[in-house]
Amino acid sequence: MNDYLDFLKFCIDEKAEKPSCLKSMDWDGLMQFAEKQSIVGVVFHGINKLEASDPRPEKRKIIEWLSYYNAIKTENETVNRDSARLTYLLYKKGGMKSCVLKGQGNALMYPDPYMRMSGDVDLWTDKDDIEMLTFVKKMVPDAGIEYHHVDFPVLEQTAAEIHMSPSFMGNLFYEWRLKKYFKKVRNEQFKNIVTLPDGAGRICVPTDSFNRIFQMSHMMHHFFFEGLGLRQMIDYYYLLKKGCTEEQRLGDWKTIKHLSMRKFTQGMMWIMKDTFGLEDEMLLAKPNEKIGRLLLSEALEAGNFGHHETRYAFKGKSVYAQYFVEIWRNLHFAWLFPSETIFGRPLARWWHLVYKRILRKKVARAIREAEVTS
Repeated sequence: MNDYLDFLKFCIDEKAEKPSCLKSMDWDGLMQFAEKQSIVGVVFHGINKLEASDPRPEKRKIIEWLSYYNAIKTENETVNRDSARLTYLLYKKGGMKSCVLKGQGNALMYPDPYMRMSGDVDLWTDKDDIEMLTFVKKMVPDAGIEYHHVDFPVLEQTAAEIHMSPSFMGNLFYEWRLKKYFKKVRNEQFKNIVTLPDGAGRICVPTDSFNRIFQMSHMMHHFFFEGLGLRQMIDYYYLLKKGCTEEQRLGDWKTIKHLSMRKFTQGMMWIMKDTFGLEDEMLLAKPNEKIGRLLLSEALEAGNFGHHETRYAFKGKSVYAQYFVEIWRNLHFAWLFPSETIFGRPLARWWHLVYKRILRKKVARAIREAEVTS
């Protein structure tokens, strides 16, 4: 595993020296590692950096990597176009400004915007929750309303979600603080327009300062919910690689502590420095090796979003069974993160059920009232 991580550091850092592990590299194992973490394109980028005289996969394996990369690129091209289409649709039909969270915005930070494996299109709009949800339900009556997003299946090839909140916490008190932060900086996120590659269109993406807080909260949420893989950590590496001022760093650290993300962030900074090789001046906080090793070991074990988790089986279980599996899993981290694992998620999950019912009733009422007045 150390060989794979050493090579990954070479893959993501354009100035990194070639790792000494090349001669002993298990290229088939590296492919399996990359697939588990959904970073095949990232690793292929590193293979492309090797010279002809360097140890490298055999030709058959290179062709397999290239085929995989081309599929990733094609999917990115599709999601880029769909992101622009959805942005236009929301503005044209709903009068909504929107920004694309993570996804295609993050891909623009990479040396090659097509090396990142794409996912769904996640958007956040400038409308209040009920107005946005009413618009979605009128367009797609069977759209599923979840705790912090609603499904918006209007694209042929790409799944889409519109968020009421970009992220949420397991502890309701700190989630309240997180939502206050989102509300405070909300309007700035719909002004940051970027152009997608190859004429795919234009979208809004969050500012770097917003992403440094939002994406840390997103990683923290997924760590306690289903699992966190290296792909999201690499996203954050490239975000920090863009740099920030000392004043911005101190402001971010103040917000991180206010949201009770201090320990998690310090662990993540150890991964950024020790595993990925990020320079000290780009870190947000002093690294914590103990927590960092825990986060890294969990990511290596469970893979991207916990899809390869074998210790705690979520699939096939009822919502209530999953609830108890999640509590049991998170108790293993209670000594470090009590506010999330003991005083947060066990209670928050019940509030999620109640809040979803409240939202659905409010939206149904709003639609009925609109039909009466029309």
